[in-house]
Amino acid sequence: MRRGVRSGPAVAAPVGRDSEVHQVLEAARRACAGHGGVVLISGEAGIGKTTLVRALEPELAGLGMQVCRGAADLLETALPFSAIGDCLDRGRRSAAARQQAAVAEQGRTGPGDRAGPPVMGDEMALLQQVIAVVEDLCEDGAIALVLDDAQWADPQSLLCLQRISRLVEQLPLLVLLAIRSGESTPQLDQLTARLSQRGAATITLRPLSEHDVEKLLTQLTGAAAAGPALRRLAADAAGNPFYVAELVEALNAAGRLTIGHDTAGHDTAEVETEARAAGAPESLHAVIMRRLVFLPAEVTEVLRTAALLGSRFGVDELAAATSLPPQQLYQQLELAERAGVMVETEEQLTFRHDLVRQALEQTMSVSARQAMHKQLGLALAAAGQPVVRVADQLRRSGGTLGPAGLDWLDGAADRLVARDRDGAVELLQRGLADADPADARAQRLRVVLARALEYQGRIEECRQVVSQALAGTDDPELRTELRWVLVKVAAAGDRAGMTTTHEYVRLAQEAASHPDTSPEQRQRFLAWYATRLCNLGEVERGREVAEAVRTSGAADASAVSQALVALALADLITHRPGAAWKLLEQAHGHAAALDIFRSSALLDLGRFDEAVAAVRQPSEEAGGAKSAGDMLWGHLYRAYVRFIGGWWDDAGAEIEAGREVAEYSDVGRGLYGLGALLALHRGEVPTAETYLARAPVRSPSTPGDAFIGSFPRWAHARYEQYRGHPEQALEMLEQLCRHDCGNLPALWLTTLAPEVVRLAIEQGQTNRAHGILELVSERAEHAEPGLLESGLRSCQGLLERDAEALRAAAERCGALHRTWQRARCYEDAAGVWAERGEREEALHDLEEAIVGYQELEAAWDLSRAESSLRALGARRGVRGRRRRPTHGWDALTVTERKVADLVAEGLSNPHIAQRLFVSRSTVQTHVSSVLSKLGLTSRVEVAINRARHGER
Repeated sequence: MRRGVRSGPAVAAPVGRDSEVHQVLEAARRACAGHGGVVLISGEAGIGKTTLVRALEPELAGLGMQVCRGAADLLETALPFSAIGDCLDRGRRSAAARQQAAVAEQGRTGPGDRAGPPVMGDEMALLQQVIAVVEDLCEDGAIALVLDDAQWADPQSLLCLQRISRLVEQLPLLVLLAIRSGESTPQLDQLTARLSQRGAATITLRPLSEHDVEKLLTQLTGAAAAGPALRRLAADAAGNPFYVAELVEALNAAGRLTIGHDTAGHDTAEVETEARAAGAPESLHAVIMRRLVFLPAEVTEVLRTAALLGSRFGVDELAAATSLPPQQLYQQLELAERAGVMVETEEQLTFRHDLVRQALEQTMSVSARQAMHKQLGLALAAAGQPVVRVADQLRRSGGTLGPAGLDWLDGAADRLVARDRDGAVELLQRGLADADPADARAQRLRVVLARALEYQGRIEECRQVVSQALAGTDDPELRTELRWVLVKVAAAGDRAGMTTTHEYVRLAQEAASHPDTSPEQRQRFLAWYATRLCNLGEVERGREVAEAVRTSGAADASAVSQALVALALADLITHRPGAAWKLLEQAHGHAAALDIFRSSALLDLGRFDEAVAAVRQPSEEAGGAKSAGDMLWGHLYRAYVRFIGGWWDDAGAEIEAGREVAEYSDVGRGLYGLGALLALHRGEVPTAETYLARAPVRSPSTPGDAFIGSFPRWAHARYEQYRGHPEQALEMLEQLCRHDCGNLPALWLTTLAPEVVRLAIEQGQTNRAHGILELVSERAEHAEPGLLESGLRSCQGLLERDAEALRAAAERCGALHRTWQRARCYEDAAGVWAERGEREEALHDLEEAIVGYQELEAAWDLSRAESSLRALGARRGVRGRRRRPTHGWDALTVTERKVADLVAEGLSNPHIAQRLFVSRSTVQTHVSSVLSKLGLTSRVEVAINRARHGER
């Protein structure tokens, strides 16, 4: 008989999990074949999820998959993108390695820790980058995205996983999540529910059987069998493999395990008599601590420090935290590894199980832990560790930061805000709580805090901070920066209905004239002020201010460019798109607003193809990361241009893609309003009602809300028409024409004015119809020649019952690529011909209208026109496109066919996006629609199906 068994960490092979391994590998093989999927592994703490995930990694790699495995950390739940960043930090072999590494680095440390100025980014921008990385990785082959301990994943990482999981049918991608049961968050519950609805496979790890526990005991002890006393003691572990392993290690460390021989001469592991009498420890925590008792005291102390750093950490962090000489630290870590407490993974150390870390953490009182966290934070700061790691420790310390903490915050605040706004605000508020207001560091930090609160939309808190900061600093640069914050937060408050409309304009004017303001900053304030004046309808005043900036000889190029934009906006509002286009050609930059103004001018001028090109999505490499607001503006305006131009299928795809970010900006009201308008015309009333619920009409309307707010008002008016309430529809559309259109480009008036005239005539209120005609005529006198011609002729034709004028309006709309307006004018002309008894002319124009409605698949309008056709005793002819089927290749739109062809050629979503000049999210929408209409489940099937159908 010999005392003791082999020591070290528990075995890596998962005992009793053959069926689970088989299930995951089957899903992986399907992913390699192009049928991606999601697998959820759940179970109690210690049941073997991590062991299973680690054992699967080489198996997945053996299938040719690139494995991106990471783990969420309990101490990083408040750190945005930390969990997904850890996944993307593994296996950088692909062509996307550089971008992958950049996103992983941002997930782990934040942009402020890299070279270059800090960028106050938007979380949605990083989310889009994460999705782009995954798509790029899939170009090199199948990917397994594996996240362990997903119950601790930060909300941003969970959102990434939700969006990525929507793409599994489009990519050779396996998403594998290991989740501890009993520990969840609302975000995780929502994610798992949605994944299950979309067909995710769920594997629940059950306790090991008695047979499997005995097998595990033999592997752990190296014996051929386990003795009856050891088996009875292990039975108290209730089939939990981690508990069994810790029990064996604790007994072994105490010298209470022996290896003897049974009657057949086989090695048998058994428990000494004393241990048998003592029985099993009361808890898993007690088992772990009993095992740690046998480590040297200095090793245990290092492990306590490591436990406060999190489940994973770098040796350099631990060295900074302990101040131990490298040789001594490595010796102690080696002992911890030999004992199976820690595992080295790539460039980091991790606790073999977070239960070990938690047990170590619980040996300290709350006050001791807080004091240690503060000490660790300052030590990491002194060693130059990443700001988020320092901030995480300081946040957990409680209380004030003290002079040293304030010193660090003064140098790191901007970078921290760029990475973690919530955490930054908390630390800034704590750091400033007991700081001397006259301290220069405190003055600088109040500016950073004000900006952070502005970005978060915490308007009233931001105002208070700015007010205090302005009263407490004499630094003119800081005061100017604070006034910028005040102006922007007032503008945000106006959009949210929390401030008066003209407050931010007044503040900008005051800031421009303040003695603190430098000449360069003054020009910037004035250019911004001029643009906002135009938005508020004070066009001539805005034009005057912008012209003064342009001719001032200002050296600041951005101020001059902003002034040109303000002048162009003034020209667009006063219906001079030609003049606006010339100004916009001189403006520099490719900001979203500038592209939208360019497209608006081109759209008014009838240069439809150029208008589409002006707002095409640039490549990610050229365009860089965009905020949620910029992305949403892009989707809305691209959808609007395509809606006006008759590309309704593409407009719908942009709306669907934009819904991903609609909740992050008020622009979402406009997107949902346009979506409702499109759905109503296509007879998709339930969809329209869903969109209308998310597109409320703000009353009273304000000039600043003219563009965004006009879509909900237009859609709700159209819905009232659909419900048979023409008077309400007339009221809303007339308000649009008389108020909102005065702050919008000419296209809005030419589109909406005929609608008001038509409704007014139907209601017998010709005086209101004449009033709108007078409005259009007056605007036409001051507009560029011919700009309002189609709207003017249409209104005149309706009032004067002049069919030829309506035909002329229809032809003018056709020349301007306004398909629906063309069809509506022909339908109006047909009605006039029918009143005159000229049946053949009426039938001709109705047929033109029907062809237009068929092209748009405008079911509501088509039904109305066909009703008029039947009233004339005629049946619908064969001319024009019939209603598209809902399934099969004939169901695909023109763009969907292009996408399907490119998928069949083997192009990835990123390459298709570059080829078609659209966003990746729009391509994802098209691919999903193609798969749904064709009844397919993967891109591979699209290619096979396309080959069978041949060229079409």
